[in-house]
Amino acid sequence: MGLGISPPRYELTLAQGQVFTGQITVFSRLPDDQKITVSRVDWLVKPDGSLFSLPAGSSQFSATAWMTVNTDPFVVREGRPFETKFTMQLPETAGLEGSYWTAVAFTTEPRAGTEKGLAARFRTRVLAIVYVTIQGTEQPSAELQGVTVVTDGKDGRRYLVADVANTGNVYLRLNGELRFVNTAGKVARRVKLPERVLLREGLVRYRLALPEDLPEDAILAQIEIQPQGPAKSYGGPPLYGEVSIQ
Repeated sequence: MGLGISPPRYELTLAQGQVFTGQITVFSRLPDDQKITVSRVDWLVKPDGSLFSLPAGSSQFSATAWMTVNTDPFVVREGRPFETKFTMQLPETAGLEGSYWTAVAFTTEPRAGTEKGLAARFRTRVLAIVYVTIQGTEQPSAELQGVTVVTDGKDGRRYLVADVANTGNVYLRLNGELRFVNTAGKVARRVKLPERVLLREGLVRYRLALPEDLPEDAILAQIEIQPQGPAKSYGGPPLYGEVSIQ
């Protein structure tokens, strides 16, 4: 919708009591003036990877209370980016450990448009994500809870479904690949997995369509996922699972 931010996220590892100040640049690709309102929000990720926002302070692992940001509205237009700053100040509170997160939301005023022949008004919101991990308390851990092959009742296609649960106290980034092995024990096809974010106490569900042009002798699907914690703190072996596709 023509509105963007840079950087899109901060990933901080701070000690209790430490203060960090960051800068966010808001830019527009639209020629008209865009009036922007600023707010702090919480957010979560659904197992399918979609993000949804929540009221500030409502998430169990919210860092919103530690953030201050100028919430005065401003105007941005093409070629005239706007820079704003935020400050994270960690409290010295007993029991804080692992990762927390929040976001700065930049929202345009509604503007006129059309949708399927009807008059409509559009509002754009972009989030600058901020993760903060309490230094020295990281305990990254994840578990592959199952790998199955299911057939969709609507389109008849087969899908590999794999669930990954976060069993530690920090957020993780998941990368990996899906391999298809033939009757000779050789890898006949490799598919790179899209990166996913796994929040603490969260679940990521991969639902991957099996390629329709797989070799006829492909008999096994193997999924291998490498979690990566804040500041490369995971250090554990990759998560591995396999399932027959015959």
